[in-house]
Amino acid sequence: MILKVRKSNDPILRQPVEKVADFGHEFQFLVDNMIETMRKNNGVGLAAPQVGISKQFFIVEFEGDEEINAKPFPLTVVCNPEITKYSKEQRKMVEGCLSFPGLELLVKRPEKISIKGQDRHGKPIEIECDDLYARVMQHENDHLNCTLLIDKMEEINIIFIGTGTLGLKSLEALAHDKQYKILSVITGEPKTIQKHGAKSEDNPVKKLAQKLKLPIIETGNIKDPSIIEKIKKLKPDLGIMADFGQIVPKEILGIPTHGIINIHPSLLPKYRGPSPIQEPILNGDKLTGVSLILTSAKMDAGDILSFVKVETTEGETSSTIKKFLGEVAASLLLNSIPYYLSGDLKSEKQNESQATFTKLFTAKDGFVDKNTKAIEVERKIRAFDVWPKVYTLINEKRVQLISAHFDKDGVFIIDVVKPEGKTEMSYEDWKRGHKSEIVFK
Repeated sequence: MILKVRKSNDPILRQPVEKVADFGHEFQFLVDNMIETMRKNNGVGLAAPQVGISKQFFIVEFEGDEEINAKPFPLTVVCNPEITKYSKEQRKMVEGCLSFPGLELLVKRPEKISIKGQDRHGKPIEIECDDLYARVMQHENDHLNCTLLIDKMEEINIIFIGTGTLGLKSLEALAHDKQYKILSVITGEPKTIQKHGAKSEDNPVKKLAQKLKLPIIETGNIKDPSIIEKIKKLKPDLGIMADFGQIVPKEILGIPTHGIINIHPSLLPKYRGPSPIQEPILNGDKLTGVSLILTSAKMDAGDILSFVKVETTEGETSSTIKKFLGEVAASLLLNSIPYYLSGDLKSEKQNESQATFTKLFTAKDGFVDKNTKAIEVERKIRAFDVWPKVYTLINEKRVQLISAHFDKDGVFIIDVVKPEGKTEMSYEDWKRGHKSEIVFK
């Protein structure tokens, strides 16, 4: 029978437990139910309080995992346990808990222990164990002492570096995760982001940081010695960077104890540089993604920690793709950081022979005319929806092409335009007013 696993706010998880005195039929039935519950929930351990039973016993079991080099350990039932010996050697590893679904924390524990108690039938047992076996034993024994996973949490001090929208979800996720303390948000000054028609005060990262009541360092030049000194004084464990728009100098890269993780919106080493979202659209790629890399002095060339592939669909623009990749990046980042800090997530060097590079687009890149192929126009409209926009010249006046599509027969259809000096309107309305057409083949 599957038992209900009690969650974090259940008071029974904090109540003292009694020793197991009766190992009879009723107890055996309970143990079997706990084993079934643990396996059903894909757990590696389960303590009695987690299923609402205030008794001193727990079960553990793991089949092993060759991919992460984790050794198996047998189904073990330990009643009335006592850890009699801890090794001096300790290690940080990522732990989860069935009572805290989705929570993964970096926890330091002794690598080896000796534990004694009784088995499920009341016979004395003594076990020496190490690695994951020892860790799970300690975790479940904590439950019997009213100690929960969150009690083992150690704050990780972080600096966040960013200005554009790609990192918003990551910043928000880090701010709401209690294991991270954001020491400062380092972002560009208004003059560094005032471009492409944007208002000078439009700094989404600053706005979010203010909403979250986080300390902020604004700078138009992160290489400024005074800025470097401010960051040094913070003594961060880790840096996170996304969509910053400035080159971070070596002096800053070496400040965080564990370096700086950069969120890059492409599958590196493909599409390094300033336009990794636009160029895949222009090239008609059906696959994009997010890469987490260790920031190095060479742009986007750092070792890769993890990545996620994302399939794109017809009609997606650079802004919709960027928003989605930002959400994907936040989840990838929170899943990756604990394993990176524990040493279980190893970085891999990029294959330089496969590296491709993007360019910084200018207003001229948005120009199209009757000689531009329709498929190129359609891709440009989607890629340049934020900047530099797509336009053509009709009677020496600009007409922006806001949206377009191909119908089921493959015919290119313009949907919305913006004539020079006017507001957006449907192409059909524009055509009636100007008694002319914009044609691409």
